[in-house]
Amino acid sequence: MANIPPNAPTSADACLSIVHSLMCHRQGGESEGFSKRAIESLVKKLKVRLYVLIEELIFMVVTNFVDLKIKSEHIKESNETKNGVSGKEG
Repeated sequence: MANIPPNAPTSADACLSIVHSLMCHRQGGESEGFSKRAIESLVKKLKVRLYVLIEELIFMVVTNFVDLKIKSEHIKESNETKNGVSGKEG
């Protein structure tokens, strides 16, 4: 695994940065505490959704790789059958 420097930013730092940035654009109407909790909740939900999407992407890549491997084996066997090759050497 890669060595991560001790002062490298974390995902928590990124979330705090996003919350702070959005708080700067707050237009009022609600208390600062309410706005901060609402933004933190939204960021947390988006972070969870991101992890779900990453898991789905990994699943799709892995299953498609398996499908491609199976299809390539099937094509190889079909070509060997068409060419009269049994697949055994020697």
